[in-house]
Amino acid sequence: MPIVRIEESAARAPAERQALIECVYAALREVFGVSDEELQARYARYAPGDLLPPGGKPDYLHIEITIFAGRKTDTKKKLYARLAADVAALLGMAPADIVILLNEQPGENWGMRGGLCASEIDFGYAIEV
Repeated sequence: MPIVRIEESAARAPAERQALIECVYAALREVFGVSDEELQARYARYAPGDLLPPGGKPDYLHIEITIFAGRKTDTKKKLYARLAADVAALLGMAPADIVILLNEQPGENWGMRGGLCASEIDFGYAIEV
């Protein structure tokens, strides 16, 4: 049940924002094996003075993904590499200007599907990959 949040100060057309979200979704599908119905995203653009990137980088992009806890470090590394390469190629920016943060939460911390505890739901894909 990844919840994606993308933050930046660059002005992008709606089609480019949608392509960026789809790029992140493709990596999550490929690396984590999540289903389309579980993906959700938010995109936030900040005025240049409202987002203070490290080193004042003008093309800085922050991708935060909240997920169920349980993925192995090697799997996370694959996701980081895939996202950095694919997003950089899509947007024409340096991979070093992309920061990816995984916010892992235990399944018992998610209430969903009418008040069920996520740790008791079969999502149809493995978490511990």
